[in-house]
Amino acid sequence: MSDDQRPENLNSGNRVDKINVDGQMLSAEEILARARKRVQNKQSPSHSGGVAPQSHQKTVMSNADIALLKQKNDQARKKIIQKKPSLTVAETSNTQSQPVTPSDTAPVSDNQATLVKGSAWLSVGNMVSRILGALYILPWMAMLGVYGNRANGLFTQGYNVYAVFLAIATFGIPAAISKIVAELAAKHDIYRSRQLTRQSIWLGIGLGILFGAILYIAAPWLSNGNANVIPVLHSLAPAVAIFPLMSMIRGIFQGHQLMSVSAMSQVIEQIARVAYMLITAVVILKSNPTNWTGVVVQSTFAAFIGAIFSMLVLIWGWARYRHILVQPIENAQPTHHAPTFGLVLNILRESWPFIIIGSAITLFQLVDQYSFFDIMNHFFSNSNTELLNQFALFSANPNKLIMIIVPFSTSIAATALPMLSGSKATLTHADIQTQLKQVMKLFALIMLPSALGMYAVAGPLYKMFYPIGPSNQDGIYLLQYSTILAIAFSLFMLLSFVLQALSEVSIVMKAFIAGFVIKIVLQIPLIRFFEGMGALMASVIGMVVAIAYMLDFLKSMYGVSFSTIGRELWRMFVASAMMAVIARLIVFFFSNFVFPMDTKLSVTITTFVAVFIGGAILIMAYLRIGVADDLLGSKMRFVPKILRPKR
Repeated sequence: MSDDQRPENLNSGNRVDKINVDGQMLSAEEILARARKRVQNKQSPSHSGGVAPQSHQKTVMSNADIALLKQKNDQARKKIIQKKPSLTVAETSNTQSQPVTPSDTAPVSDNQATLVKGSAWLSVGNMVSRILGALYILPWMAMLGVYGNRANGLFTQGYNVYAVFLAIATFGIPAAISKIVAELAAKHDIYRSRQLTRQSIWLGIGLGILFGAILYIAAPWLSNGNANVIPVLHSLAPAVAIFPLMSMIRGIFQGHQLMSVSAMSQVIEQIARVAYMLITAVVILKSNPTNWTGVVVQSTFAAFIGAIFSMLVLIWGWARYRHILVQPIENAQPTHHAPTFGLVLNILRESWPFIIIGSAITLFQLVDQYSFFDIMNHFFSNSNTELLNQFALFSANPNKLIMIIVPFSTSIAATALPMLSGSKATLTHADIQTQLKQVMKLFALIMLPSALGMYAVAGPLYKMFYPIGPSNQDGIYLLQYSTILAIAFSLFMLLSFVLQALSEVSIVMKAFIAGFVIKIVLQIPLIRFFEGMGALMASVIGMVVAIAYMLDFLKSMYGVSFSTIGRELWRMFVASAMMAVIARLIVFFFSNFVFPMDTKLSVTITTFVAVFIGGAILIMAYLRIGVADDLLGSKMRFVPKILRPKR
């Protein structure tokens, strides 16, 4: 189903007092009104050119038909109320006045199909953009040479601060907009939906200008005493100024389930950003080969260039899908006259937890950024250059690679958010349980092979992206451990957004605070004994505590946990582990017998061969054991019989 054919409401709901009459869902009152009008027309002298009215027997028969239809309608209402005691008489009467759309009678499987398709769009968009955001490292680090690790460390310090400012500047509003737009669509409230769209755009413009100016002015205080960080933060201020507006428009698209436009804007943003980074790096290093700080400044300014191109894509998408985003209100009446300022306050009230949720990973990394150098200087004697290199090895370098796979979870969450919100709004508790299980299965389906696969090919993968040298082995160990951290980060983000969609804000905040406090408490002792690895260990322990808290709540309140999908989860793990073992054997064989000497070409070939063969094995295993059914659906008939699961 294409985006412009997408139904306005994707949440299936049961009409307790509607009945199918000639292909239309009508209430008893509407049926009576039609019957009376028909009788009046038949009795009218002008009917059919003055033909005499029908006989009284015919009228009596019509009234009997009406009574029979009303009796059937009452019986249907009683049956559904028995199944859903939470539906009161008031609720059923309110339902009569609501228009019926095709999505009202859609089965639950339509929601699952939309979840899968929306997740696929955002996952592909995030995957492509993240891959582009990581691939630039290859030529970028090669051009910087011996300055590569220091440049990457400086780049990361600026980007961590930038990410927090983005979270504050957007105030979590894009995700909240996605949630509220879905709720308004479920209620067919076109009037307030248009109000929300207009106000969110103006709010995005204002917040961008405000926080962009704050970042520029506060750069000296945020530099942590490093003068090189100040121009980097200055170059990121324009991106902060435009990003809130761009994010809010994306939130509107996602709330209407138009995931393709949002995904396309992300891809174009990364293409423009990476192109600008590499072009400016060539120009700067050609004129001054030692000016690595100038390269970093232009590389961070590239975020603004990418945002400009992303906005162009969103403007195109708005023009194409205007009939969905801004529906006509000629026939729509506001449910109640909510003031514009009240809508804004409602958005802010809904969105403030998203600041914490959306920037949780960055906040954990900021603890490392602002504590690692001081802790290391207290216990050890290292130069600033050595510390910057160590920071790059455990934070900047592996983070570039694991952030290729971490956004998969946020893609799933971004799709689940409006759908779960719609289900809660229409009181379909069974649908919430079904969608929660579907979200967890999608998470495991993607994250297990991604993390295990990256662990298996960590050696050649790290050497492919970063300079081959004495520090490689330390970097490989840190990357392998970071894949565990990637699973923890991803699951935390997924559960946080899901609980937020279910309006369980306090649970999310308690979980994050508990995990964050544990991270801070363990930071000093673990860095003292394990240095950079200790910072990663503190992050994993803190995230695991937060995840356990949220999973326990979902199990107690909604009866959903990973144990409820234990059979599917075990099959996914077996398939992913088999893929990882095969990929690791390929790496071992190529590294020892085919390419005994490491070069950029040899490690690149080894990585791609291992990924290709391992990926093919994974796909065949997923098809054979049946876990790909949710993704392919009816398209499973095109899969060869030998790969289909046994029934």
